[in-house]
Amino acid sequence: MYQKIVYQKRFYMAFIVGFLFLFQYVYSNRFSNLRMLQFIIVDISVVAFIFAFHGFELNTLKSKHVVFISTAIGSFLGVLLGMFLVILIFGAQRDIYRHEFIATNTAAIVGIPVFSWLYYRIIMKVIPPILYVVIGDPSKYKSLMDEIRISSHGKIIVDTWIASVEEAADIADKIGDKSILVADLGLYRRLSGVLHDVEKHGVQKHFITDVVEYWLYRIPLQLVEEYRDHYEILLNKAPISQIKRVMDIVLGLAMMLIALPFIIVFGILIVLNSGFPIIFKQPRVGLYEQLFMFYKLRSLKVDEKAENSENPNRTIKQRITLVGKILRKTRVDEFPQFINILNGTMSVVGPRPEMKVYHDKWIEEIPFYGYRNMVRPGVTGWAQINYGHTTSKEEYIRKTEYDLYYVIHKSILFDIQIIMQTFETFLGMKGGR
Repeated sequence: MYQKIVYQKRFYMAFIVGFLFLFQYVYSNRFSNLRMLQFIIVDISVVAFIFAFHGFELNTLKSKHVVFISTAIGSFLGVLLGMFLVILIFGAQRDIYRHEFIATNTAAIVGIPVFSWLYYRIIMKVIPPILYVVIGDPSKYKSLMDEIRISSHGKIIVDTWIASVEEAADIADKIGDKSILVADLGLYRRLSGVLHDVEKHGVQKHFITDVVEYWLYRIPLQLVEEYRDHYEILLNKAPISQIKRVMDIVLGLAMMLIALPFIIVFGILIVLNSGFPIIFKQPRVGLYEQLFMFYKLRSLKVDEKAENSENPNRTIKQRITLVGKILRKTRVDEFPQFINILNGTMSVVGPRPEMKVYHDKWIEEIPFYGYRNMVRPGVTGWAQINYGHTTSKEEYIRKTEYDLYYVIHKSILFDIQIIMQTFETFLGMKGGR
């Protein structure tokens, strides 16, 4: 079923590119091979931004209001980026008409939500749910399966639980046209003989790790413990990509030039509001648990006692300045970290670097927490855009689950997706820590 959804999503995205291109072909009064290439660049850019803003996800498609917002913002930013790329590649030629790109934006905002509404209903009817016989104790896995059922919009359903060897005696009668989902690895090994006989008759078998990662985009620590050998192998395969480093340098230089005016303006406002210093410097834990100096625009009142305490975050609400509230909501306070990107201590995308006091605490209390440091920390990241601010242990655990997902699934395309989704975080006024 997962492949069907992936193929359907790809087909739908290609359909949207085709729709926009057809509209441009009909709308434009001067069509040529050059013009066709320019339109395709813009159309792909629009679809990429809508994808980054979750415009093709089932959770978005079910709501007309949400899909309209995702489409409107994604289309606007996509057209801007597309026009920028067209001008960058072809130059500011007379053959580039702004009104055509504005019309493209309008067509996307009007047409795509309608198509998305229809697409969602087709998906819900065409793709049948998977009924699972789950190998595992419901007391351990039911809450996780409930979360998957909700995320899959009812496409993943637990039909039967098998929590012991005795309950598996009549599994051949229970299985029917259902599939097997392996949750408890120990129980699965004890039932290997019985299950092998069932599988010989064409019954599909999936592991809960694959299902969870596909639908939840994180790796619950419960499963990391259960499938320790599997995840230790994957997490230790985290080579440092040289291509990613080149991308970091290029983006770091470009963003530093864009950020410099904001740093100057807000630097002046910080001095007027709460005096010096402008830049907040603090040791953080980075790649391979090495300490580095981390930079931000200062958003809190200076208080050395609070900063050096066991829980520096406890006094944030009392210490935040008027300018600091704006900095944190807009995330402009993060701009000096482009210096960290250029000097190689951080990446554009990666887990959030922690203060040493928190790192030392959580590495003792949260299993696999240290694997976050197998990659460079980032200005933005998978956990930051999916979960936001963390203060309690439960929140740190959830954020670690997203970080582990990133470490395992990291790629250049995944980084680009996260960078684009960061625009959504920025426009949604979600603060960072």
